[in-house]
Amino acid sequence: MIVGEAAKFIVRAGARRGQGQALRGGFGAAAEAAVSDWIRASALAASADRCHDFRTLRDRFDARESSWKRKRMRTSEATLTARWVFPVEGPPIEHGCVTIDHGRVAWVGRASERSSDLDLGNAAITPGFVNAHTHLELSALGSDGRDGTKAACDEIDWLRRVVEQRRGGGREALLTASRRNAAASVAAGTTMVADTTTAGASWEAVGSSPLRAVVFAEMIGLRRGRGLETSQEAWDWIGGVKPEDQVASCARPGLSPHAPYSTAGWLYYQAAHSGLPLSTHLAEMPEEIELLRDRGGRLRGFLEELGAWDEGWEPISARPAEYVRRGELREADWLIAHGTYLDESDFWQFRPEAAVNGHRVAIAYCPRTHARFGHASHPYRELLSRGVIVCLGTDSLASSPSLSILDEARFLRRGDATLGGPLILTMATLFGAWALRADAVTGSLKPGKSADLAVVALPDLDDEDPYALLLDSDLPVVASVFEGKFTSGPWSLD
Repeated sequence: MIVGEAAKFIVRAGARRGQGQALRGGFGAAAEAAVSDWIRASALAASADRCHDFRTLRDRFDARESSWKRKRMRTSEATLTARWVFPVEGPPIEHGCVTIDHGRVAWVGRASERSSDLDLGNAAITPGFVNAHTHLELSALGSDGRDGTKAACDEIDWLRRVVEQRRGGGREALLTASRRNAAASVAAGTTMVADTTTAGASWEAVGSSPLRAVVFAEMIGLRRGRGLETSQEAWDWIGGVKPEDQVASCARPGLSPHAPYSTAGWLYYQAAHSGLPLSTHLAEMPEEIELLRDRGGRLRGFLEELGAWDEGWEPISARPAEYVRRGELREADWLIAHGTYLDESDFWQFRPEAAVNGHRVAIAYCPRTHARFGHASHPYRELLSRGVIVCLGTDSLASSPSLSILDEARFLRRGDATLGGPLILTMATLFGAWALRADAVTGSLKPGKSADLAVVALPDLDDEDPYALLLDSDLPVVASVFEGKFTSGPWSLD
């Protein structure tokens, strides 16, 4: 069953179970039960002392590292066992195992049914995480508020600092940051990213990393001259990416008209006609809505300060949704970053069944970046309840303290008890893979899919809810696996 159908099933079952209950009181249990119902219906189911927990796990890892490497040098098939396995397209398996053969998942089940080649002990095996929105080329601007716990940061002031950072460094600085941040992503258990970049600046870093990716070249400019310049740079880069490069890199190029407040409408139409995957920042801040409605406000002042304002500019519409849902703009796959201020009456347009000709549209929510700017409540619950695919992103280190999707999922869970663990983990894995058209390859632990995994240390606690062990802990990702090979952690052959 495709993810879109899964989302519809979740919504129908959630509505039945949650009927008559307030959203905050009833949606989480309803959604969690609905995810379990979907798993069964689709026939896909087959920290008390943090330092002590991690040290114990590390000792066990070190003791088995050499034998594992010898095993991997001898054979293409190996079985990993762990306290819990989270397939996503199926219920968690206690004392579970995953068999890998030639880089693909060959079998998922109970450890008692297979002979183990590597026992990970008190750990969880999950699908590799999918970062549905990031900017690998950006570096941290400072520590104030990036953990979402301090006073909210003014987003327009923040934009000013991001522009200064970009203007202060050349393409080599972007590549250096991209390499560093790609490595950090891998260490955090990420195996796929949707990266928005300046004319493909991160492509080399992503292509040389154990990651799947869609790399979106940014198109920006209200003034025609600036729009032509960034469009030409994007197309020059895309023209140089050969099909064999995409295969070797496990990556595809895409386009990203930056945002309605910074990008002329004709660039959105040009992107939609390209046949490439697309991404855009949409309904990100209230000042964007003001600019689209009145052609005024603080964002206009900011654009005038930069020399980027075009007095003749007219928006596609005062409604942000029209930037991806009007006419020919619907004839493309769209990954929407943020979507905080979308009008509720437009939510239906983002449901999978509302797309035309098999195109896909999804929302990438970045919980910690959202918290940093003190925005109004994000409508992810309402979007999910209407069948919209909502996945998780980190945004960049300029707005978030790390590039860990697991950290985002845990932050989301701490702030919202209405979402059950199965749904949060799906948002962190399979929904992102679906949005990037990679759900047939990755995003869940299912025989035939690529063996893209994350190994997460678990607390030495008992809990009837295994998702609580994974999401209510602060224990780290200890290893990543891409196409069946350890790419970080003690078993990496590098």
